[in-house]
Amino acid sequence: VARDEQNRTLGEAGEKWVIQWERRRLESEGRSDLAQRIEWVSKVQGDGTGFDIQSYNADETLRYIEVKTTNGNVQTPFLISRNEVTFSQEESQHFYLYRVFNFRSDPRLYILSGDLEECVSLVAQEYRASPK
Repeated sequence: VARDEQNRTLGEAGEKWVIQWERRRLESEGRSDLAQRIEWVSKVQGDGTGFDIQSYNADETLRYIEVKTTNGNVQTPFLISRNEVTFSQEESQHFYLYRVFNFRSDPRLYILSGDLEECVSLVAQEYRASPK
């Protein structure tokens, strides 16, 4: 339970950090109007949408952002749900994974876009079982 709470707190802190980063990005592109329209979807609607933040590109097209945050280095594996992978496939033109690492000491970021199955190596960690 304590570990789940720590992960939830870290995830929320990473999402907040990305929202601030996104606002600076849009403002530097001369789109303060779009920076004000960023929505923290996971906070408002909860998990399960397939992404955490709805933002924009400078041309006003949508940017669906899934944030994955760890305190480890750039090579640290992270968990991703089947729902998030499926959403990345359905919305590949608008989907972005923001990978935040070294969060505690010196937050860094890299961005992947499109279908996650084409961007990362996915390894099954668990299965859903039900009676036959």
